[in-house]
Amino acid sequence: MELNAHPAVVIEDLRFSYDRSPVLDSISFNIHYGERVAVLGPNGAGKSTLFHILSGLLPGYTGSVRLGGREVKELHRCEIARQLALVPQRHEPVFPYLTREFILMGRHPHLSLFSRPGADDMARVETAAEEIGITHLLDRPYNNLSGGELQLVLLARALTQDSPVLMLDEPNSHLDFRNRFRVLDLVCCLSIQKKLTVLMTLHDPNDVMQFADRVLVIGNGTILADGTPESTLTPDLLQCVYDVPVTTLQTTEGTVLFRPSRSDSHHEACALVSNH
Repeated sequence: MELNAHPAVVIEDLRFSYDRSPVLDSISFNIHYGERVAVLGPNGAGKSTLFHILSGLLPGYTGSVRLGGREVKELHRCEIARQLALVPQRHEPVFPYLTREFILMGRHPHLSLFSRPGADDMARVETAAEEIGITHLLDRPYNNLSGGELQLVLLARALTQDSPVLMLDEPNSHLDFRNRFRVLDLVCCLSIQKKLTVLMTLHDPNDVMQFADRVLVIGNGTILADGTPESTLTPDLLQCVYDVPVTTLQTTEGTVLFRPSRSDSHHEACALVSNH
């Protein structure tokens, strides 16, 4: 993919409200091509709203939001899709498309109004499925897939868009232990191999430490911290963001892990329950 001199994403003084209730307040940051950035914050902090604005789904913002140097409000949906591929937080299959047909939908931004997918488009589906490791699913109805399989299929569809920016909204939130790791590890490997810019919302600071090279911490609609996970994430910051005591553990490999602490009041409450 040919990259230009502009940052991949530029956001300046972004503000957004739902029914006069502020959700994002004076958000500003840049993301450069090739970065792998995690957005961390509690439920309701505005992470998904930020992603919907970047995707062109919420045009009623103030400030500036630019993709590849151009304002999102001025871009057609297909132009946005050529710049940015979104893997949504939830997707409910409705029609029993074959998996290959569903992945092929990622080629839509590159087709003219009355054109049909050609051999090159079909080849992109095969390539994406091979890269993700799901070629065995191509001829199965995608509405019969497991949660982990569906998430991989959504990732393959995003890859077929050939967009320089890959955006994932809580990509592992509904997955089991194995698939949580598998999806994020795959995203990390693909971002390195394909030089993709990755922006993903995550809930677990331990995932941020393992799979991101930069973190934006959002709370109360503003950016509370921005930097490398190692220098930015601290027990004090996480306690401030999530309103729960946080301690750290260090593995034998030297990796720092965060975990919520059970406070004295919590222990007392548990004792009262057990006594009854």
